[in-house]
Amino acid sequence: MSDAGERLSRPRQPLPPGACDCHLHVIGEAARYPFDARRSYTPAPAALADYEQVMQACGIDRAVLVQPSVYGTDNACLLDALSEAQASGPPLRAVAVPAADASDEVLEAMHALGVRGVRLNLVNPQVLGVDDGIALVERMRHRGWHLQLHLRLDAAGERLLADLAERTASPLVVDHFGRPPPGPAPAAMLDLLASGRAWVKLSASYRVGSTPGRGELVSLARALVEGNPDRVLWGSDWPHTELTEPPPRDGDLVDELAAWLPEAGLREKVGVANPAVLYGF
Repeated sequence: MSDAGERLSRPRQPLPPGACDCHLHVIGEAARYPFDARRSYTPAPAALADYEQVMQACGIDRAVLVQPSVYGTDNACLLDALSEAQASGPPLRAVAVPAADASDEVLEAMHALGVRGVRLNLVNPQVLGVDDGIALVERMRHRGWHLQLHLRLDAAGERLLADLAERTASPLVVDHFGRPPPGPAPAAMLDLLASGRAWVKLSASYRVGSTPGRGELVSLARALVEGNPDRVLWGSDWPHTELTEPPPRDGDLVDELAAWLPEAGLREKVGVANPAVLYGF
């Protein structure tokens, strides 16, 4: 078992049946899946088999793989994990980072394996331009693909988010609360949630702000859910790459959701119903 599989713990508050983790990464052995030279970090291996133990411990029934920046536009590790799961694993979907010149055949093959979106990472070294990301997702809009955004919703990030909403009719999905600075929930995010144009993931709370307190995170999560409870998702961000301190225990991350959303009905919506709509489970 890799180090990523050694933090197993059971949550105090179980997830509802059918729960989906909407944000995790798989990392293969470097000899088989070489890293992109532009990467900003080098992660340890984190296999799908390790994550399946997390699913069992935490009551996660479905999951969404997200292409990590360390692989650039080489999606081989992600696609191999999807293929493995189709044969004998849990129900998975994925968000990829295709090359800008990917053919229709390549995109359709990704769709057949479970890819449902294009990730535009504006925090780590960018390997796919904004224009190219929009072009790719527009080509697959007939398949229901969305544009997933990893960005920081400071003032410039809010302007970018609003601009992207004007430039594509495809759904927008914002990672990690939008990683806003301390303070109220970003207005642009709330506007797009209210209109139904965007979704947001309650994921990677340790990436929000500088050192957010528990009360601040509860307030932010509640504001986003109140903005539109039908457009909020939950994700673990397993295996928690880039952290310089010990990663959180898996069960503790599940219990965060119960702290943010004590109502069972909201946890059911965020954990089960909403991802079923967006990812087509």
